[in-house]
Amino acid sequence: MRRFLTPNCFLAAAVPLSLLLGWLLGQFSFGAIGAAGAMCALAIRNPSWWSRPKTKAEVRKERAAAPMEDWSPPKNTPRPPTARRAPSDDSLVEQMIAQGREALLLRPQIAANLNDSDLAAAQVALDEAMAIVPQGIVNMRARCYEDLEESEKPRGERLVQVDGYFLDRYPVTNGQFQQFVEAGGYEQMALWDESIWPAVLGFTDQTGQPGPRYWQNGKLPAGKEDHPVVGVCWYEAAAFARWVGKRLPTDPEWVKAGSWPVMTDADKPVQKKFPWGEAMDRRVANMWGNSVNSTVSVTASPGGASVGGVQQLVGNTWEWTSSTFGNWEPVGRKIETTMPLKAIRGGAYDTYFDPQASCQFQSGETPLARKHNIGFRCALGFCDVVLPGSGMDVPAPSAAPEQEQPQEEASA
Repeated sequence: MRRFLTPNCFLAAAVPLSLLLGWLLGQFSFGAIGAAGAMCALAIRNPSWWSRPKTKAEVRKERAAAPMEDWSPPKNTPRPPTARRAPSDDSLVEQMIAQGREALLLRPQIAANLNDSDLAAAQVALDEAMAIVPQGIVNMRARCYEDLEESEKPRGERLVQVDGYFLDRYPVTNGQFQQFVEAGGYEQMALWDESIWPAVLGFTDQTGQPGPRYWQNGKLPAGKEDHPVVGVCWYEAAAFARWVGKRLPTDPEWVKAGSWPVMTDADKPVQKKFPWGEAMDRRVANMWGNSVNSTVSVTASPGGASVGGVQQLVGNTWEWTSSTFGNWEPVGRKIETTMPLKAIRGGAYDTYFDPQASCQFQSGETPLARKHNIGFRCALGFCDVVLPGSGMDVPAPSAAPEQEQPQEEASA
């Protein structure tokens, strides 16, 4: 009975009682004022009291217009392995693995001084964070390929041999980039191209602290730790890649990971238009029209992965590569720009046209651009690391030199 005796019930009952009392006493105007006061109080306590219940059709329409739940990471989906933090009492090796810097540990110069358990831990971390893209040929097409006459189309294609390499399974997240910021990445000039040193001081967030453009106080946006980092220019992406012991992928490497070429009896490889197939499927790619209108977690929409298990090559954010924009155009079709541009690929959450999110489409931006829809991921060549148990032997530690080496050589 108590649950029915609520303030809302008393206020609702006061409306007819005020009118009745005013009529009985012959003071109907005072009764109307009391009823109006009770209705106002009821509306303030429960704003939805005045609205009518929504019909089933209206509810279905609202759900169809905002399918955010479709972009939530599946249950039990792990976050990118490099997003966790190591306790301060962990060993240096464990802390570096927690920061996603296991590639540095597997460099020949460092791997030679690690024990077997540390090497194994670094290899497991690398396997979790990066996918293998085997060597092979990839067909690179110019932007103008579809506009060329049939007889001229061979001029708009180029077969490129790509060596085997590793590619990050996910775009670099805000959480991963936060560790780079906290480790003083913007102050370590050795990570940055010398030509850009004077500009590094200008790579700040909205509060003037070192960090991506859209952060505040050197901190990532709340609730977006596992979203891809945006608002970083090409030089910031390259510096982060060096910090973790990797690099940005080349254009052919990016295209090969997404299109997954297969050699047949033909003289050119057969390639996918999108990582999942030949037709755009916006259920597995965060693009314009999905009612999301922002980035989503890097673990969302796993159905859009490439054959090799690389996630979100298409949609969510464009991705920087190490290549120059327009370098696949045939002679006579070169794209003239006022300044050199770096290539970006993959489309973003606000990309409208399907062809712009295909594996072959190349766009470009000035390397200093810090836009809301451009992120990146890292690559690592097979030849850059040693992997125990894979036939790539770890070199034995070198003997101590008889004479002290020059400081430059020792630091290198």
